[in-house]
Amino acid sequence: MMKKTALLLVVLFSLAILTGCAGEKPAPAGTATEIANKIFAEAGVESFGPYQGLEDDETKEFYLGSRDYPAFADAVAVIPMISLDTRVLVIIRATDKGSVQEITDKLAQNIDPNRLVCVTFTPEDVAIESRGDVIFLGINSDSEQRKALLEAFKSIQ
Repeated sequence: MMKKTALLLVVLFSLAILTGCAGEKPAPAGTATEIANKIFAEAGVESFGPYQGLEDDETKEFYLGSRDYPAFADAVAVIPMISLDTRVLVIIRATDKGSVQEITDKLAQNIDPNRLVCVTFTPEDVAIESRGDVIFLGINSDSEQRKALLEAFKSIQ
């Protein structure tokens, strides 16, 4: 009887672990640039600007409002060359999954879409989402396009 109870507990514990982990989708594969390309393709949205790597503190501060972020494994910003355009896409791959929450919290605090794009935005124009160790930041006044890009991020592999 003791062996059956122990076996049952192991099975239940294993199911609890598997069920808890099954709800989280894994991060999309690829570099930050490859992920951005997948998002645009899946959403049916043409890339709206050149890709800018976020390798140093100056570019982090310009695009993300601060230098005070944990290290990124990879990051890219897509922003139109004309500052009156109202769209930005940033993809960040964190160095580890443990720093994702810290990065998303800091993005929510530091991002200033009005300074970045020189156009007035509302908080609803900003979307921050994560999957695994990848973070999506979208600033877009076109709500349909913003939703399409975010949904693409949620569904790509």
